Amino acid sequence: MEGVIDAVTRDLLTRTPGFDWAVTEFVRVVDAPLPPRVFRRHCPELDRPGVATPAGVPVHLQLLGADPAALAANARQALHLGARSLDLNFGCPAKTVNRHDGGASLLRDPGRVEAAVAAVQGAVGGAIPVTAKLRLGFADRRLALACARAAERGGAAQLVVHARTRHEGYRPPAHWEWLARIRHRVRIPVVANGDIWTLEDYWKARTLSGCRDVMLGRGALADPWLAPRIRHWQATGERLPATPWRVRAELLRDFAAAQRSTLPERVVTALVKQWLSHMRSRDVEAARRFQALKRCTALDALLAGLEAPIPRHPARAATPA
Repeated sequence: MEGVIDAVTRDLLTRTPGFDWAVTEFVRVVDAPLPPRVFRRHCPELDRPGVATPAGVPVHLQLLGADPAALAANARQALHLGARSLDLNFGCPAKTVNRHDGGASLLRDPGRVEAAVAAVQGAVGGAIPVTAKLRLGFADRRLALACARAAERGGAAQLVVHARTRHEGYRPPAHWEWLARIRHRVRIPVVANGDIWTLEDYWKARTLSGCRDVMLGRGALADPWLAPRIRHWQATGERLPATPWRVRAELLRDFAAAQRSTLPERVVTALVKQWLSHMRSRDVEAARRFQALKRCTALDALLAGLEAPIPRHPARAATPA
């Protein structure tokens, strides 16, 4: 979720109870310890009590890299700055990241996964938990179980597994049944991830994988109230009604207000349209607004357009969650 789930987004998504914890965008580790400002830019919550969002939801710092020594050095730096948990990214499918030997590229060799986790675990000495984000493999699933076991041997306390290979990217379907195979071969908790957009998806993912917990990524942007929706259903067995457009629009305005205090308006405009684009896959009105506003280049005009009347025309959107 690089470039998407920053501190502002984490704050907004966790204001309504639903999430147990959140993860930062990855800190890219190459060959040397990074300065504190890099960690604080990715995780401003390091300077907050408990390394948590303003609502008190813990934030885990994520590292992405391939060199065990460099990962260890940066893990020590993160620990010194107050990190409460470190997550290692072996799941990013981006071509640029993989071409530079990061993310899912390590899934081609379970030994490298184990070495990376072991180096970070050794660096923090058990002072904080080390977790890992995986996929089902790089080109295919032949090494899925081996990579999961390698992460466990390296000392990972938990695995989050996106239920597709790197080559499958984000194309449906997610292979949640494969997570059950992994869960039965490791002794640490496994968290299901991938294609969880609705309550039905949540229940299907849990049923097929046997996992107790799920991680939301793109689904939390498409429906920012999906985690609270799941919590409410767990507690009461009742479905909350679809979130009205005016509430969605208010969230986007709050997002813009927070971002424009530190970012150029053209960047904030692009970010608001990016989030609106995520919403349009699950909300008809968001799809209509995106179609009308996608070429808008002025932030104030974009924000006004979130509420202004727009002509009715067919919109490409799925049934609201």
